[in-house]
Amino acid sequence: MNARAVKGIIASPPKDKLAPDPALLLSIGGPATHLLPPNDQPAKYFWSRGHRVVSFDFEIMPWDLNEFREIILKGPDPIAEFITQAKAVLDYCIQQKWATQDRIVVTGISRFGYLGFRLMAADERLKIGAAFAPVTDWRDLSEFHNCVDRKEVIDLQLARFAPQLAGKKLYLSIGNHDERVNTLNCCRFFLDLNTENEKRGLGASLVDFLVTADVGHTCGDESFERGLETVLNAALKQEKK
Repeated sequence: MNARAVKGIIASPPKDKLAPDPALLLSIGGPATHLLPPNDQPAKYFWSRGHRVVSFDFEIMPWDLNEFREIILKGPDPIAEFITQAKAVLDYCIQQKWATQDRIVVTGISRFGYLGFRLMAADERLKIGAAFAPVTDWRDLSEFHNCVDRKEVIDLQLARFAPQLAGKKLYLSIGNHDERVNTLNCCRFFLDLNTENEKRGLGASLVDFLVTADVGHTCGDESFERGLETVLNAALKQEKK
């Protein structure tokens, strides 16, 4: 069996500032070093409140989305590899008693918000997450405009994974004119999530959605502060198992 080493970083507050029953944030965002202050707003929010934060490197997604497009089209599936690596990181954190599965939160921005929700859809342990200005349909990105009819690209739509995300506490935010990832498709995804929850007799309050006046493909302080408060509070309300 082939095994791949995964390089990660975990940031834990000093013992005297560690919360009595700390949550764990999996902050997704390229090289694990993005986690280190002052680079990562979700990490700072959780760490400063006494909670641990982990991130890891996944080279399968190059920063250049033209390169990523070619991997999507030619294979192997990079998102499946990301999910495998992320699960291994979380398994290790749980084994080390750095986290309990009911108190794990996943966050990501843009493409990493997409990856966070794909991970949540694939892992039943993960029930709380936030995505800021997420990609919801890769066909909206300029790098994919020449292959919008390819099945490999069509099948990436987050809407296809709404059934697996039903019942989970999710937060979404996006600027009201985000042309990069398409505000309207993010709105449609929000409706898809609510439809799936309604099918199961679940309340609409499971999904929080904030549309802001942020310009372009950006997220301001309000977006982060409201979202991070929402998901951290959700984690802290979970009964420890």
